[in-house]
Amino acid sequence: MSPLRHILIADDDRNLRESLCEVLTDIGWQATPAACGSEAIKQLELHAYDLLLSDVDMPDMTGFQLLAWARDHHHAEPTVLMSARADQQLNQAALKAGALSLLPKPVHLGELSLLVQRLYPR
Repeated sequence: MSPLRHILIADDDRNLRESLCEVLTDIGWQATPAACGSEAIKQLELHAYDLLLSDVDMPDMTGFQLLAWARDHHHAEPTVLMSARADQQLNQAALKAGALSLLPKPVHLGELSLLVQRLYPR
């Protein structure tokens, strides 16, 4: 059996955050929610994660800023960004910033599940 993977989910939408945590827990992940970028930073200062899943648009910072903070502070968590504004230009910006992918919102939970399982096969 593979080790339990840890994912940090940063999104200011409580319903989406809870749904993502539930789906990822169901497929064998330990999911930690963060309601904003500063909460995510507090978690990153305390723990290492196998994956960071972050909204691009949060009230206190962008997902790009969170990704940059993580990279600047020697946290090498692979990152997937999410946005309701997802388009080709934002996707290219996400990849250039070091994200593995940009998921459009609303997030299709099955698509997210497949992406996570592809990144971390059992």
